Amino acid sequence: MKFGILSDTHGFFHPALAEVFAGVDVIFHAGDIGTSDVLTRLQSIAPTVAVRGNIDGEAFYDTPRLEHREYDGMRFTLTHNAGDLIHPIFDMSSRVLAKPADILISGHYHAYWCSRLQTEHRTVLWLNPGAAGNAGYHTQRQALLLTVKPRSERIGLIAKDCILQKIDLGPRGDDVTSPVLPDQLWQDLHHCN
Repeated sequence: MKFGILSDTHGFFHPALAEVFAGVDVIFHAGDIGTSDVLTRLQSIAPTVAVRGNIDGEAFYDTPRLEHREYDGMRFTLTHNAGDLIHPIFDMSSRVLAKPADILISGHYHAYWCSRLQTEHRTVLWLNPGAAGNAGYHTQRQALLLTVKPRSERIGLIAKDCILQKIDLGPRGDDVTSPVLPDQLWQDLHHCN
């Protein structure tokens, strides 16, 4: 299965996302959506699972802060703020990872990371896609594509069962008048060993 992952759009929908996420099975938005138009446009590409971020106001009061989903046996947890790599939130195991997860997706920090997180009971792949919008202190807009091997082909090592592509959507604040074509996007393949 293939997943599109983004966060911190703050009301900005990059026109290249339609091409970048074409063919994905599910899109995950890790909060700070900004406007309902962003979700509508993402949903026109693929089914979208989103959580509410700290800037998401009244229009998103019905949007959960935490989502747990499972696709072909791969368990995902989605939240906006799970802390950072040095200081994960204090209730990570009891709240965020209360249900078993293989992959944790969070946003908030406007910075990309792909890291293994060791909890009391398991190792989780922790992804932060960085920010896809213009608001904030980041210098580059980015998103992720995650390909998960079919359950029958997995070997049980998350780093080998997934391929992660980091997509560069250009500098923050650039006026985007035409889509950046996928072959122009910077893609970095990771295995998060």
